[in-house]
Amino acid sequence: MSRLSKSIIISIIFSLFFSVFAIARTAEAKNTQYVSDNLSINMRSGKGTGFKITKIIKSGTPLTILSTDSGYSEVITPAGVKGWVLSRFLIKHPVAREQLAKAQKDVAEMTIKFDSMSSELNTLKTERDILSRSETDLLGNKEILNVELAKLKKIAARPMQLEKENDQLRNDLVKIETDMRLLMQEYQTLEDNTERDWFMTGAAVLFGGMILGLIFPKLGSAQKKANWNRL
Repeated sequence: MSRLSKSIIISIIFSLFFSVFAIARTAEAKNTQYVSDNLSINMRSGKGTGFKITKIIKSGTPLTILSTDSGYSEVITPAGVKGWVLSRFLIKHPVAREQLAKAQKDVAEMTIKFDSMSSELNTLKTERDILSRSETDLLGNKEILNVELAKLKKIAARPMQLEKENDQLRNDLVKIETDMRLLMQEYQTLEDNTERDWFMTGAAVLFGGMILGLIFPKLGSAQKKANWNRL
């Protein structure tokens, strides 16, 4: 038996005990007395056997005491009937049969409550198990989502890396284009210098040729004159 079941049973026992005790205390507080066990008594219109019998009261009937005089008690029934009965046939506590019936009723009510609480307990246990399984499933889903999130972060980071690489490639391309322009400028400058050098060289050769063309004929004439002079 579980601890909760034991606690419920103990609570039922204490409730029954205090219920019986409370009944007795309430009876004293209201000055309520009961017809003796296994006895029916006569209620009369006055305090004495010479008065008319107005009602037969069964054993265990609770009567509210209004006054007492000469061995008689003026009482009123739960139905509101008022009259006089012999005081010696009244007791201060419910008869054993009534107490037993009350106790049995209380036990039946407590049993119903116990069954209801047991049913609620089983329901709560079932809900707890469902929640526990749900928690386990959620934890598993959380791990799966964490893995997926890590993948997505990695995928999301890839375009950023590609963008960075593209920026680097663009920078490299710009640098290469700049270097190519510089090389082209240098090549053009070199080509211009080469053409100028060739032009200057050609001009110098042409000029030298012209000079030689002017000098050689004169040299030839002078040589001929010298030869003629020797003759």
